[in-house]
Amino acid sequence: TILFILTTLALITIVISLTLQYYSSKQLALQATRISSKHISDKLQLIVKNTSESNLNLLSLLETSSSIHEAPKAGIQHEILRKFTVSLSNRNYMYAIYIGYDNGNFYEVINLENDSELRKKFNASKNHRWLVLKVLKENGKRIEIREYLDVNLILQKTTKRQTNYNPTLRPWYKQAIKSMNIIRTKPYLFSNLKSMGMTGAKKVLNSNNVIAYDISLKSISKFLKDQEVVKGSQLYLFDKNGLIISSNIQEAYYPKNINNILKSSISKSSTSLHINNKNYISSNITLTFTDGFNAYLSTIIPEYEMLKPYNEKIFTSLFINFLVLMVLLPIIWIATKFIVKPIDDLKSENKKIKNRNYETVALIDTPIRELHDLSKSLLDMSVSIKQHEESQIKLMDSVIKLIAGAIDAKSPYTGGHCNRVPILSIMLAKKASNENSGIFKDFKLKNKDETRELNIAAWLHDCGKVTTPEYVVDKSTKLETLYNRIHEIRTRFEVIYRDLIIESYKKLENNEDKKSVESWLQNEHKKLEEDFNHIAKANKGGEFMSEEDKQKITTISKRIWERHFDNTIGLSREEFSRVDKNSSNIESLLSDKNEHIIKRTNFSQQDYDKYNFKMDVPKNLYNLGEIYNLTIGKGTLTPEERFKINEHIIMSIKMLEQLPFPSYLKKVPEYAGAHHETLIGTGYPRKLKKEDMSIPARIIAIADIFEALTASDRPYKDAKKLSESIKILSFMAKDQHIDEDIFKLFLSSGVYLEYAQQYLEPEQIDNVDIDKYL
Repeated sequence: TILFILTTLALITIVISLTLQYYSSKQLALQATRISSKHISDKLQLIVKNTSESNLNLLSLLETSSSIHEAPKAGIQHEILRKFTVSLSNRNYMYAIYIGYDNGNFYEVINLENDSELRKKFNASKNHRWLVLKVLKENGKRIEIREYLDVNLILQKTTKRQTNYNPTLRPWYKQAIKSMNIIRTKPYLFSNLKSMGMTGAKKVLNSNNVIAYDISLKSISKFLKDQEVVKGSQLYLFDKNGLIISSNIQEAYYPKNINNILKSSISKSSTSLHINNKNYISSNITLTFTDGFNAYLSTIIPEYEMLKPYNEKIFTSLFINFLVLMVLLPIIWIATKFIVKPIDDLKSENKKIKNRNYETVALIDTPIRELHDLSKSLLDMSVSIKQHEESQIKLMDSVIKLIAGAIDAKSPYTGGHCNRVPILSIMLAKKASNENSGIFKDFKLKNKDETRELNIAAWLHDCGKVTTPEYVVDKSTKLETLYNRIHEIRTRFEVIYRDLIIESYKKLENNEDKKSVESWLQNEHKKLEEDFNHIAKANKGGEFMSEEDKQKITTISKRIWERHFDNTIGLSREEFSRVDKNSSNIESLLSDKNEHIIKRTNFSQQDYDKYNFKMDVPKNLYNLGEIYNLTIGKGTLTPEERFKINEHIIMSIKMLEQLPFPSYLKKVPEYAGAHHETLIGTGYPRKLKKEDMSIPARIIAIADIFEALTASDRPYKDAKKLSESIKILSFMAKDQHIDEDIFKLFLSSGVYLEYAQQYLEPEQIDNVDIDKYL
């Protein structure tokens, strides 16, 4: 950055210097152009002045000639001819002198060598030097006589034609008659020359005749051609309408729309122009051309040509500046390294803090006070961050263990499960990390963060169980909810038992045979006891319940008894909403009532799908129906209760994915949420397959199962021996419910035995022939 800043400053300085030099050069060039234009204008003004004075003297001289009043005659040479030819010979810019008579006669002498266009116009040959035009009246008609003379004024050819030309009608004649001085016309296009020119005229003394001359402005063009300021310069003499009077270039090479360009530049002493994709500088000067007539001189110079000598100096300066910059760059580079090196060192120390390697952060040795103070501040900050992080880790781990302990304490059936699964998971993961073949080739616990990530996932793998009701987790009989409802049903049997006794007394009162009544009562009581024993046995649950046993439950349920008290009072609002208000007081011994159905509420299919859960969700939250529960085919749980227990993993995933884990713990939800999945997509809650699960997730699955099999603190089952547990795991590995490679590592590494020696009862540890599983 320092190198860039210093280099940029140097470049800015160079650019500003060269820019100022360029614009100064441009102003100097423009000023030089204005001076040149002024010199040209002054010369042109002088030429015009001298020409005007010369012409005035000529007309004044000619009008004093005695032959000036002589009228032209056909076939007779006018006495004034020689004076006219001498005057024209001495003035190459003047191509004709003529006299207009008040009677309409006209006499003109034209210098045919003044312009090549004249010979074309009048069909003159090379030996024709002069042309005399006479307009006379002859036989009442006006005729034009053309006399072609050679250099010696000898007539060579004569032509005659009728004409309407009358000099007294011409503007120059009319203006001259009214003035005692020479009048000068504005430049206009001469039809004979096809170029611009002007006319000067004067009334002859003591007459109404007018003597006049025509001046071609081509001589000015020749003058302008000789005044080229720089290569490619264009000089234009033009009037207020942009009409070009004269130029140093031929008309064929005029730029497009030049007239409008010139007209728009009249009010500007100088301006920039863009003509034919090139840049030009224009300098404009006003000059008095004739009495009452102003002309304008525009000098248009190519900007490149004008600045060429200055640009060469600028390029030389640029080259020198470049060389200086090339010399300065290494010096600047060396100087910046002195500052940059400790900054780079600080950057490295900062990366250590970013990677949480606080112990390796060191103080930077630098003579730069600010950087030394910054390094010391960085070191102090790393110590503070380390202490804060350690306290946060300690707090977080304590909270995690608190949650896991609460889950274990919530039900005596889970015991120390959440405490032992992390221990077994880390033991197995470390063995897997030390392996360098098979599926473990690329698996490594690279640092303490990855180990802690797996450990936290194992601690929290069952955190969703905080949402699972204890009476579902602890349900040991089919009729159990918050209590074992077998007592409620037994009470009904007690009622029916007494009803039978009352019925026997009624029979005796009706004089029925006492012996027969006693026999009947004995048989009914026996049957009633057998029915209750069947229900009580069914309530215990088991591995399998036959259809015959289920049918007998249904048969028993149809027995009726009479209720005498209101079953809608003393209920909670939620219970009252479910009870049938119009039910009969004659009830079945067992029943599946509407009040037994607890609807599933607050369920969102969209939210369920968002997490990609694929477990089938039962329609109802619970079904407490007595027949429905007593006829459970296997175990003690209904499908609704089974889902509620399995739902703990759904809640675990939701809870963990909502926690803002730092990046180094971001895999905790994935590791913890897959321990009930299988390798073939038959597990839950997402029906993942092997390729969908990481090795740590598969390790926790095996640790979870093995701990559950060998746990000795579960009141609902006896702890399995080590060999039996390994056998069950082998079946699960064969069925691809757990990872076979991890299972074999579990055995070959000795983790199973190491764990057993620490956490199993001595009587559980028996000999295991692991070779048959490997």
